[in-house]
Amino acid sequence: MTQSGYRAVAAGVVMLFFGMTLVPSIGPVAVYHAETDTFPVMQTATDGLPPPQDVDMSLEEAICRRMSIREFTDEPVDMQQLSTVLWHAGGHRDDGRTFPAFGERHACELYVLLEDAAYRYNATGHSLTLYREGDYRSSVGWQYEAPVVLCLAWNMTAAGEHIASAQVGAVFQNVALTAAALGLGTVVTGEYPSPINTVLGVPETEDGMIIMPLGHPVHDYDFRHRPWWLSLRPRPAIGDMSLTTAIQMRAETSALSGTLTTEQQSQLVWSSYGMSLYLDRSRQEKNSVARHRTVPSAHGYYPFEIYVATADGVYRYYPNLLTELNWYLRFAPVDFFGLPVLTGMRQMAEGDHRGTIAGASHEAVASAPLTVITVLNVDRTRPEWYDDLSGSFIRYIWHMEAGAAMYNVLLEATAMELSSNVYAVDDDTAVMDAIGLSGDYDPMYIAAVGE
Repeated sequence: MTQSGYRAVAAGVVMLFFGMTLVPSIGPVAVYHAETDTFPVMQTATDGLPPPQDVDMSLEEAICRRMSIREFTDEPVDMQQLSTVLWHAGGHRDDGRTFPAFGERHACELYVLLEDAAYRYNATGHSLTLYREGDYRSSVGWQYEAPVVLCLAWNMTAAGEHIASAQVGAVFQNVALTAAALGLGTVVTGEYPSPINTVLGVPETEDGMIIMPLGHPVHDYDFRHRPWWLSLRPRPAIGDMSLTTAIQMRAETSALSGTLTTEQQSQLVWSSYGMSLYLDRSRQEKNSVARHRTVPSAHGYYPFEIYVATADGVYRYYPNLLTELNWYLRFAPVDFFGLPVLTGMRQMAEGDHRGTIAGASHEAVASAPLTVITVLNVDRTRPEWYDDLSGSFIRYIWHMEAGAAMYNVLLEATAMELSSNVYAVDDDTAVMDAIGLSGDYDPMYIAAVGE
C-alpha cells in the first residue's frame, strides 16, 4: 500500500490505546470566519479551579486498576474531580510540570471540552481559559459520549514530534491513573487527521494528538486480586506511596549508581509493561480484556519488547508468555480470559554492555545499576489480520506508548525512593548490537535507575 493509502486507512481507523458542569466564563465569543477559514485565538477570560485533592490510592494500586472505559453515564464530573485530573495530568510544580519533558521543553497542551464551551488549561494559574464557546464534545470526541472530553495537543514550537509524543504518553497515563483512582473512567483515542485540528481549530503551531472522554463508568469497577504469578522472580508489591505523592515528588537526575535488589529490579521492570495483579470482572460490553497491562496500547498490539541491561548482561523481559499465544491465534496480545501470569527474563548477551548503550543515549547509563529499554518490534504493528500501524507517519503513537512505559518507571523509582531518568536513543544500531537484535526494530527510550 502507498503512503497515501496508509494515511487513508488511518483516517478511518479509531486508534484505541492503551483502551460536569461549569459556570461559563464571561469573555469574548469566538466566531468562525468563513471568509478566511480561520479560528481566532481566544482572549484571557478564565475560570479558576478548586485546589486539586490528594489521591490516597497507592501508585501500584492505580497502575493495577488502569483500564480503558468506553461507556459513561450522564452524571457530571464535579469541579473537584476535574481539577484533580487536570493538575495530575499537566499541572505546574515549582520545578516544572507534573509530566517529564524527556530532555526538551514541555510541549503538551490540554484542552477541556464541556457542555458550554471549550477551554484551555492554564497550568501556571491552575485555571481554565475560555477558548471557544459552544459544545464541541460530540463533534471532537465523537467516538464515545462523555460529560467531559480532554484534548492533548503537541506544541510544535517547544519540542520535536517524537519527544512531544513521549510527553503526551506520560500525560495520558496521568489522566488514566487518576481517573481510575477517583472512580472515573477514560480511554485513549485518536485518529488522523485529528478533529482537534479540523473541528476545534487549535492554533497552527499546535497539532492535535489524543482525545480522552472522561466520566463515570456505566459498569462499576469490579477487580479481583488474582495474581496467579508463575515466575522465579518476585511478584510485584503494592507500596505505600500515594499516586499524588509520586507525581509531586518525581524528579530526574543523571547521578545514577549503586546497587538494586532483585525485588527492586523486578518491580521497576514490571511497572514499564507488565500485567495487572487484578482481574476485571465488571463485564463491560465494550471491553472484553480481563487482565490489563500497566500501560494502554493502540489496538491492544503491545508491540514493544522490553530489555534490561545490568552489569551482568542484557535480558529480555516477558510480561506474560501465555499472551504470546494470542499472536498464533490471530488475536492481539491482550488477555481476554484472565490467564495466569507466566513471566520471566531471558539473557540475550553476557557481560556489561551499559557503556555501549550509554554511547547511544546518555553517559549516565554506564553507571546505572538498572537500565530498561523500550524496543519497538515493527512487525508486531502490522499483523496480517488487522490494521497496519507500521508507517513512519504514524510512528508517533508508538512514541506515546513508549513514553507512558518509561514514565511508569520514573514514578515507580520515586515510590521506591530511588533516582532515575529517561533518555532517547540516538543510535539505534548500537543499541540493537548490544542487545543482539537484527531486523525491523526501533529502539526508542531508556529508563536508567540507581540509588
